[in-house]
Order: sequence, then C-alpha cells, then structure tokens
Amino acid sequence: MDNSTASILAFEQVSKQFDGQLALDDISLSLEPGMVVGLLGQNGAGKSTLMRCALGIVNVDAGRVEVLGQSSQNLSSAQKERIGYVPQQPFGYEGFTVAKALDLHRSFYPNWDEALEQTWLERFELDGSKQVQRLSVGQRQSLALIMAMAYRPQLLILDEPVASLDPIARRKFMADLFDLALDSGSAVLFSSHITSDLERVASHLALLKQGKLVLFKEIDKLREQVQLVTLKAETELPPSLTILNRQQDKLLVDNYHPDMADYFVAVTPVNLEQLFMELHR
Repeated sequence: MDNSTASILAFEQVSKQFDGQLALDDISLSLEPGMVVGLLGQNGAGKSTLMRCALGIVNVDAGRVEVLGQSSQNLSSAQKERIGYVPQQPFGYEGFTVAKALDLHRSFYPNWDEALEQTWLERFELDGSKQVQRLSVGQRQSLALIMAMAYRPQLLILDEPVASLDPIARRKFMADLFDLALDSGSAVLFSSHITSDLERVASHLALLKQGKLVLFKEIDKLREQVQLVTLKAETELPPSLTILNRQQDKLLVDNYHPDMADYFVAVTPVNLEQLFMELHR
C-alpha cells in the first residue's frame, strides 16, 4: 500500500472483532485526493464498520487508520471540520425548520459554501420553511447530504447515501459527486448496493467479502482485468492470475491479460453486478 503523505485516508492492516467474530480482517487501502471509492459488499461484509473505524467511532483491534495524516483516534477539532459523514439513517434536528437546521449546522463550519448549499437545496427541492420532522425519509437524507457536503470536506464518507432518494434525485446527486471531489481535491468513500451508481461515478472499487478486501482496483482496470473464464482441461493457470471464485471449470479471475487467452475455452467480461453475483456463488 502507498503510505505517502498525500493519502487523505489510509488503512494499514486493520482488523476488528465483535464478540469474537472478525468484522474486518487485515484491511489495507488508501484514498488520495480526487479518488471516489465505491465500497461494495453484502450486508455484514464490514462496510459500515470500515467507515466507522475511519471516523474514530470504532477502535480497531489491530493495525492503524490515518485520516489527514493523523490517527483516527486523535483527530483535532480542525481536522474533524474537514471530514463529512452521512450515515445510513438520517439524523436529528426535529423541531427545526430546514433553514434553521442549516443555520445551526453552518455555524460550526467556517468554510461553508452558501452557494453550494443553495444549489443543492434547489436540486433536492427542499423547502426551507418546512419542519424537519415533516420531511420524508428521502428528503431527510437529502438534507443530511447537504450538511455533509456544503463545507467541501477533504474526506467525505457516505454510507448508502442515496438509498432513500427517488431515481431522479439519486441520478442528479451521483452525477455531481465525482466533479465535486475533483473540484475540492477531496477523497470520497461511499457504500452502495446499487451497482449502476458505482459504475457511473466511482474511480475505484473496494469489494469486501466476510471482512476481507477481495478487490481494490480502478474501475477501468477492473473492466479489463476481472473476467469470467472457462478453463481448458488439464491446463495450469498463469501464476500472475488471481482466482476470486471457482465453480468447476468456470473461474472468476483478476489480473487477466489478453496474452492469457490460449489458457481458456472462453473469456467473458463482467459488469459490477455480474462480478458481485459470481463472487458470491
């Protein structure tokens, strides 16, 4: 793993147990400025735990998590102001109007971008005079996204950020997420079960299975190097090839190269949904 000082978020051999069960197993990966990393895995694979370790909400049992060059357990107030987080469940501000909730939230962040706030309010069609407790689940999620993004954090962590949004709002949000990261020099780590969203905006994919990091790869390289192949009889595989899953003579492999074609009867590209399904067969 690259441990350069340019890393905004870095996991170094991180493990975490709950009640004797491994939730994270020796995870190493790093996020650099401009990276949008989509986190994919089944329920219980460790996605939320990984994010909570990054935020310092959960202590790791082994390894180290660095955020903005500092241990996630010792973040200063100034560093926390450079981190945005949206959990799966929208939070708080009952008794406030949308406008008053934003006024209060804005007061904690000196770098708040009011123009960006207004753009997103209009995009999500949120009425500033409406009571927060009267918002739909999707509207609360939209408000939480604005609160996490309007101060342009250097690290943005989103746990199923668009699960409650309608398809139009979801597409609009995902369309701007990548550009926002590039414009702000931010790194984004977001989880989603919607593979089309991951393919649309993620620059990298991190795939977890039972607490292990199975893949961490640029999306473009993933399309080239992860293939479903049918093996020829009595053929030894190239040593550089990584088997992700095997069903008799059919293999899901990583690090495939066209020069390896003669080893196989057939080679079939896979999209993210197919990759996910084949990995969990």
